[in-house]
Amino acid sequence: MLKPYQKKMLDSLVRQEQLLCKLYSLFAAQFPQHAELWNTLAKEEHKHASWLQQLHEAADKGVVLFQEGKIKTYTVSSFIEYVEQILAKAEDNQLTLSHAVAATVDLERSLLEKNIFNHFDGMTEKARSVLKQLAKETEIHLARAQAVKDAIG
Repeated sequence: MLKPYQKKMLDSLVRQEQLLCKLYSLFAAQFPQHAELWNTLAKEEHKHASWLQQLHEAADKGVVLFQEGKIKTYTVSSFIEYVEQILAKAEDNQLTLSHAVAATVDLERSLLEKNIFNHFDGMTEKARSVLKQLAKETEIHLARAQAVKDAIG
């Protein structure tokens, strides 16, 4: 059974992925020359939110263990606030393509550095597979965004 602060953390992680999905969808609309990148990222962030929700439910049932380790609710809250700030600027058309790509690289790198998906311990092979896939896809997101950043200078 999850403790209240763990539930809050997992809810925040789901929210984080939902916000990234929204942000990347907006970037796709604003910068159509790279819409394929952001549409792919948005679709995968939506999938990640769904997977995290499933992991949340599994952790609540004891099928998956969640150990928050060094990551704290305020850390995730700060990340969410940062995404919301970028989203607000994007909604006001205040970001250039260069800013959008740099933000994408920064956000994805931050997710990898926090090792969020390493805080779960899957009790089943399916749960372990989902966790590995989440981490792998985040690495791919960073590589794709970095490649676009390098290409545009």
